[in-house]
Amino acid sequence: MCPRCGEVVDSTQRISIRDAAWCPECGALVPPGSEHCPKCGRELVTRKQEEPRRRMNLPVIDPDDDEGGFDPDDTNFITRIESAIPGTESEDSPGAQHDRMPRPFAFAFAAILALVFVGGSTLLITHPWDPQATQTKATEPADTSMSGFPGVVESLTGQDDADKGTGQTAATTYETLHGVYEDLGTLSERLDASEEELRTLVSGSGDTSVDEGLESARSLSISVSNVITKLDRLGYVGGPYDEDVDNLRTLGSWLRNRCDALTSAWELAADAQEPTEVSESVVSLLNGSRDYDRHFSESYEDWEPANRE
Repeated sequence: MCPRCGEVVDSTQRISIRDAAWCPECGALVPPGSEHCPKCGRELVTRKQEEPRRRMNLPVIDPDDDEGGFDPDDTNFITRIESAIPGTESEDSPGAQHDRMPRPFAFAFAAILALVFVGGSTLLITHPWDPQATQTKATEPADTSMSGFPGVVESLTGQDDADKGTGQTAATTYETLHGVYEDLGTLSERLDASEEELRTLVSGSGDTSVDEGLESARSLSISVSNVITKLDRLGYVGGPYDEDVDNLRTLGSWLRNRCDALTSAWELAADAQEPTEVSESVVSLLNGSRDYDRHFSESYEDWEPANRE
């Protein structure tokens, strides 16, 4: 007998756990397919509520219709939406071509505006009515009688006048070039003397101080560089003296190359414990610069500046 309800139970029923269900109200085991709980009597089958449907007056489609089933005009129950944006015209249509092309008066206005802007800017920069408007060099006449120069100076020369070189006259240009020419000749003689002293010293028969010889060689290098700088400041004066300036610069370059070799040879002798130990290296350096001395000697007399006033 059932200990709870007292019903006689002659046999038991085996229920698969996969098919088992429990009452959501009392938790009793419910046999499969039961519509009510055997313990509390709760209804277990949930009835589906009917979903609300919108009633639409749709046309009846007759598949046997000879014209294809239905008339498309019968589906106009949907509200038609009209767009406020006009439709796109064809690219070949006159309206589309007219919209893409600027107006003729727009072209004319742009051309006139560009002409006025460019022309006005050009006139503002060039000042054709006043060529001296942008001139910055001093051209006002000045009485220089109280400054040690007799007469009146009409305009300044020099850096303000590139066509006149450094502003020197032909006479002063010749004096400057001839002074450079003589300085180069003197420096060449001093280089010969310094080289001879070094050759004698490394041969073991000289008594010249190595430090004094090195200082003298460095001083010669500075002197040659100063002479070349004087030429660079003179620049190309224009006219007949350009060739003389080039020739003097070439002579100065040959001397400077000799100075570099001579200074290196003196430094080599100064670094050695005994100058005679580096005799071969020193002589090799000096002999390597003999070509510069030969070129200088062959060209020096022919390149003397002449007064071309």
